[in-house]
Amino acid sequence: MTSVHREGANDGTTNMARDRELFEAAESGVVGARVYSWDGPWVSLGKSQQPQRALVDQCPVPWVSRPTGGKAVLHGHDVTLGLALPLTALGLEPGRRSVAEVYRPVVKLIVSALQDCGVAVALGEETRFVADHGPTADCFAHVAPNDVVRPDTGQKVCGCALRMSQTAVLVQASIPAGRPLVDPATVFNTPAPVSWVALEAAQFAGALEELLRRTAPSGVPVS
Repeated sequence: MTSVHREGANDGTTNMARDRELFEAAESGVVGARVYSWDGPWVSLGKSQQPQRALVDQCPVPWVSRPTGGKAVLHGHDVTLGLALPLTALGLEPGRRSVAEVYRPVVKLIVSALQDCGVAVALGEETRFVADHGPTADCFAHVAPNDVVRPDTGQKVCGCALRMSQTAVLVQASIPAGRPLVDPATVFNTPAPVSWVALEAAQFAGALEELLRRTAPSGVPVS
């Protein structure tokens, strides 16, 4: 049974709709994940962001709202993950949970999958590079303690945002794996420096699938 679906390129509306479907299934107790790409450059905005504030005037890149929070992400050159889990798959009882309590076991899966792909990563708090680079809408323009970074340079490797309910969590993660398809300065007023890691989508999907198979508690269905 395949637990991580490897998908091709879709437009932003389709990608967000399919991640919402994963979340709905997780609320019914099913683990689901998809690793996907985009049909060109897109920007996804956190659910509380407004395009007129997050993006430059006359931004040439289409945008779509995510079901998760966080800051804006420029896509098209990244390996993107939608991962939805019932809280029981994380060893947590259903009910009100803090973001930190849920985020930690989830980000551990992403960190382990990246490490299994040969990408050296750590949480920002484990390095000396935690920094706020001022007001910016760009997810990759600052490093928080819980961000996934390169331990030697502080380069942010993965942008990660969550949506939680009483019974499930949806994680949307973006890992830049090549040069952006457009200049980020045409999208954000204060863009992050351009950087990426060597990562193949199929390899990452396989590593995450193996981790989910090993860690999913007995009795939790996997789509």
